[in-house]
Amino acid sequence: MRCAFVAILALLCACGDSVIGPNTDVGLSVWTEVSPPILSIRDTTTVLHIRLIVVNTTDHEIRVVSGGPPYVFTNDPLPHSGLWGSLRIASENNPLNAGPAVDWWGHSVYVFPAHDIQWDELAETLNEWKAHGWQPKVGNYVARGWFNGREGKNKPFYFVP
Repeated sequence: MRCAFVAILALLCACGDSVIGPNTDVGLSVWTEVSPPILSIRDTTTVLHIRLIVVNTTDHEIRVVSGGPPYVFTNDPLPHSGLWGSLRIASENNPLNAGPAVDWWGHSVYVFPAHDIQWDELAETLNEWKAHGWQPKVGNYVARGWFNGREGKNKPFYFVP
C-alpha cells in the first residue's frame, strides 16, 4: 500500500500543473495530456503519447456505474456507453476523426478511492498514423478525452514542417 501511495503521489507531483478541480458531474477531474506537444511531420519515428487522466481529488470514494455491458463503441463517445475512457483527435476540419482513436472498457462500476489517479494512453508514431490511413498535415490538433462519456479538459498539440 505504501508503494502505491508513493507512486500516486509521484505521478500527481509530475503533472501537478495539470491537475484540475472536478470537471464532471460525478466529481472526478478528467483531462488529456500530449507529449511532445509540438512535432515535425517529417519526424515519423518519435512516439506521440496521448494520455487520458482521471483523478478523484476528494477525500471520499467515488463509484461510477458504467452503463455496460454491453459496451458501445462509436465514433462519438456517448454517455452510458459502458466505456472507461475514449480518446479522439480533432483538427480544424474534423472534430472527432483527424487521427487515431481508442476506447477502453471493462467494468460495470468504476471505483475511484479517495485521491486516486487512473490513466490510459495512446502511443503512436506518425508512421503508424499513416499506416492506419491518416495523413498528418502541418497545423493545430486537439486531443479530446472522455471518461465514461464525460468529456474532460482537452489538450492542443501541433504538427510543424
